[in-house]
Amino acid sequence: MKTATRAAGRLVEAILAAILPADCLLCEQTLPWRQEGGVCPPCWERLPWAPGYRPRRGVLDALLWAADYDGPIRSLVHGLKFADMDALAPALGRRMASRLGPIIFGHRTDLIVPVPLHFWRRFRRGYNQAELLARAIARPAGLPLDIRAVRRRRAGRRQLGLSRLERRRSLAGCFAARPSRVRGRTILLVDDVVTTGATLEACARVLLHAGARRVVGCVLARTPKNM
Repeated sequence: MKTATRAAGRLVEAILAAILPADCLLCEQTLPWRQEGGVCPPCWERLPWAPGYRPRRGVLDALLWAADYDGPIRSLVHGLKFADMDALAPALGRRMASRLGPIIFGHRTDLIVPVPLHFWRRFRRGYNQAELLARAIARPAGLPLDIRAVRRRRAGRRQLGLSRLERRRSLAGCFAARPSRVRGRTILLVDDVVTTGATLEACARVLLHAGARRVVGCVLARTPKNM
């Protein structure tokens, strides 16, 4: 029922968008006919991308990020996660892939896996933003995507405001991986934002326990002060 209601709502939004002018999410100027995800082309071009790579010790072999979690990038992530703007994900994912592609291929990635949401949280939001980003990365990279390689057993506490240790404790036992899907593979683990790395590490830990060869974290944005 919710899926049908959601689809009907998007149809109405598309019809209204074709008839009535809308404003860019970032600059608030009237959107032109050709635009992506509610953002005008000039704003897409001005985004402050800051791709980076950091080798890590422990369960994550490395961490890749496309931007810092600040300014317009933060506004786009907020729209994607909390304002029902899932149409932003394909455009963001493609831009992630174009900036991180050489590094992704340098790790000889075998499989792309999104960080999963608990089913109830996904039901309430209507989608998993990490999965949408992962899909957009997988297509241009020509790599397989597996949304069932890792599942979330329980929701866990909200991570906002928790310390690294508190986040790690709250995520203990949250995830489980399927050995038949990941054994012997190098995994690109995709999420939207990394703060302390606790969520990525919790997923990477169960992937390695299930037989994955290596796990590389890949996020749209990082919070520099904590990474």
